[in-house]
Amino acid sequence: MKATIAALAFAATLPAAAQAPVPRSFEASPEVYKVIAENPKYRVISVVWKPGQKDAPHGHPDSAVYYLSDCAMRLTGADGSTRDVNPKAGHAVVQNPILSHTVENIGSADCRLVMFEPR
Repeated sequence: MKATIAALAFAATLPAAAQAPVPRSFEASPEVYKVIAENPKYRVISVVWKPGQKDAPHGHPDSAVYYLSDCAMRLTGADGSTRDVNPKAGHAVVQNPILSHTVENIGSADCRLVMFEPR
């Protein structure tokens, strides 16, 4: 579990030069990230990557993630570094802000999760 948390948060440790402002996930890739509920304090986002689908560069504030399915993901930082991770259904993680990165589903099935972010 610690390896998964570290892998998912790797983009937050990129050098400041690699951390240019980027759009929020649901703005950058609305075909992947769909806001399903929100109030003045929180936003709930349904996330689905089809096999082979890659999202556009984006960032996240502090957030919590709950995986609905087993996933095989390739995370790419703004500097081009990559890390493959395989979180399992039922895994949850609370993460610090993640700046510019992309996510690609490198598996053969949909990767589904729910993300909780402050507004």
